[in-house]
Amino acid sequence: MLRPLARPLVTVAVAAVLLTGCSGGDDKKADSPSGDGGDTTAATPAPATPELPSFDPPKAFSPFTAVAQDRPEGDFEIDPGKAGMVGKTTLYANKTGLNGVWLDGSQSWQVPAKEIASTKVGDFAQPVAVQLDGKEVIATAYIHRVEAGGTQKAHGQVAFQWIDPADGKVLSSVAVDLSPAIGAGKVGGNLISHAYDPATGQVAISLRAGSAGAKSGTVTAYADPKTKKGSAIPDVQVAGVLNGTVVGAKGEGKEGAKNLALVVADGAAATIKKTVPVPAMNYLTPLGTGGKHAFVSGRGYIQDTKYDHHYQGSVYAVDIASGAVVETKLPNSSDGIGLACHSDHLTSTVCNYSLDNPSGGQKIQEIVAFDDATGKKSWGYSSASGSRVVPEVSTVYNGYVYGQAQTLPAVLDARTGEDVPVPTPTPGTNQSPGDGETPTGGETPTDGTTPTDGVTPSGDGSTSPGVENRAPWGKPSLIYGEPKSPAAVSKYGSTYLLAAGSTAPLGSENILVVQKAIG
Repeated sequence: MLRPLARPLVTVAVAAVLLTGCSGGDDKKADSPSGDGGDTTAATPAPATPELPSFDPPKAFSPFTAVAQDRPEGDFEIDPGKAGMVGKTTLYANKTGLNGVWLDGSQSWQVPAKEIASTKVGDFAQPVAVQLDGKEVIATAYIHRVEAGGTQKAHGQVAFQWIDPADGKVLSSVAVDLSPAIGAGKVGGNLISHAYDPATGQVAISLRAGSAGAKSGTVTAYADPKTKKGSAIPDVQVAGVLNGTVVGAKGEGKEGAKNLALVVADGAAATIKKTVPVPAMNYLTPLGTGGKHAFVSGRGYIQDTKYDHHYQGSVYAVDIASGAVVETKLPNSSDGIGLACHSDHLTSTVCNYSLDNPSGGQKIQEIVAFDDATGKKSWGYSSASGSRVVPEVSTVYNGYVYGQAQTLPAVLDARTGEDVPVPTPTPGTNQSPGDGETPTGGETPTDGTTPTDGVTPSGDGSTSPGVENRAPWGKPSLIYGEPKSPAAVSKYGSTYLLAAGSTAPLGSENILVVQKAIG
């Protein structure tokens, strides 16, 4: 659990049912004393905390600190947590809930995934940034199994939360009962896909039914933070959300299937408005959403001879507002092409995939980008060209692609695919927030008051290269290996995850690495 710096933990309890939601107000916090030993009065404001450097979008990051995150109690499944970054707040989500810490270490909070002990958390979505009432907030969701009580059967639900990144206050919440879609007494299983509309804050996640005999094998849960209403759409895997409209894939994927289709649905009413059949495909997989388009990949099995076959593939870009579809054909392959895609919900969706190598041996790696304005392919290249390394994309933010190229991170322009010149860290880059001042009015945290029992390093050189020896929270010495490409980015910094190493406390699930933007 995260602990704050010299102040009480802000823990926000959320009812498991979440039907009434939490109404967020603008509670004002009193300014704290300056900590310089001088007299202060109510009329004398505390000195302003120096603003953290920001770059929109950032080209480079400097490793800052790391926090060992606890594994959920009693959870022995391989279901790792997920990193996030919204504004100045670093985030870590798992089945226990969502932990947030300001980049300067001056605030920390935790929002639990459930309030009722008997409720089980089956899976969860990555925390992302959306707008709510003109403010950037965090959106996340949990798949719940609500245990039986009285005469009521156990049932599945999806609990959505919209959270203030500054203090962890739950601003809106919606619980979507899955019973109408999968049947009474049936529960939800694992997450399949996740889509959201950054401008409205609307979120949809798709999951598999976790009970035998369910009416639908898959279901999409949709929720709107403004109306605090949601719905369950059966047999649909979501690929995109925009202004209350949901786009996804429908039909059971299997060889020989002829009933697959792209669908456009009304999120609030849970009704299908448009269906576009794709009979040549046996499998449809949501790739994610841009701002205007939703992207779905298709794969069709072709029997060439009695003993030989191949797969044909396409990427479908669906205009969410109109339902118009743009198809981009992929090369044929012996075992199908699986795409891993990321989008900035603004300009581009960028994907990695592997191709058959005509010469045999290792597969050819390819990167391809789609223009969100048109839905068409805008650029791409493969490792066969020999002139460039194909990075493994980890996220896309405000027109920049962040990926791992061999052992080091790389940054590309999402519109063109060209490399972005990355500034080199210079002396002074790794200073602590506030040019060396400690957070919370200059008070030095004592043992046990920093998040996850992090201690302030003594400057003995035990930290990783490039990491300052004095950090306001966490333990920089937990960082190991070469720098990684970020999993989440804001204009202030980024985060990524490392497996818990030998120096991490026993029972750690992951190490959350926090980086500051430096250019």
